[in-house]
Amino acid sequence: MLEDSGDRGEFMEILTEAKEEWVQAQNYFDNVSEPDLVDYAIYRLEAAKKRYMYLMKQARTSGISNELILKDESGQIIN
Repeated sequence: MLEDSGDRGEFMEILTEAKEEWVQAQNYFDNVSEPDLVDYAIYRLEAAKKRYMYLMKQARTSGISNELILKDESGQIIN
């Protein structure tokens, strides 16, 4: 799947975006107050989570280490 460093870099961008999407969905869910939007918030949160988990599985399958996945742009390990 990830044959060269360019592919890995692109994949890491997608993975980072997916994580941010999950965080945003969690924030939306935590702050939604309109009862009619709760179902949407749950759907959005679960979809973002599933996408991120799928990409994490692909990363591991492709041999990308957890340490690389967890580093931010500055090289610091993120939680």
